[in-house]
Amino acid sequence: MAEGLLDILFQVFWKWRIFQFDPLGEQFDPYKHHAVFEVQDDSKPPGTVAVVLKPGYEIRDRVLRPAEVGVVAAASNSNKADQSFRQ
Repeated sequence: MAEGLLDILFQVFWKWRIFQFDPLGEQFDPYKHHAVFEVQDDSKPPGTVAVVLKPGYEIRDRVLRPAEVGVVAAASNSNKADQSFRQ
């Protein structure tokens, strides 16, 4: 029964041009993404979406619900600050 409901829901989404988007790996966009937390990841540039908690939805190129994401944080300068303080 639940599968039938999902089929109907997807048909309605298709009819109204409502699409789900997954921004993993994209640059953070405050109009399309809601940043929930930051992560440290040296393999990706700062401001990149590293984790998607909830996908977003768009209707005809307008955001219905922004995606909830975790974003790569900028490299901290705490080590440089500590070194300059010690000198």
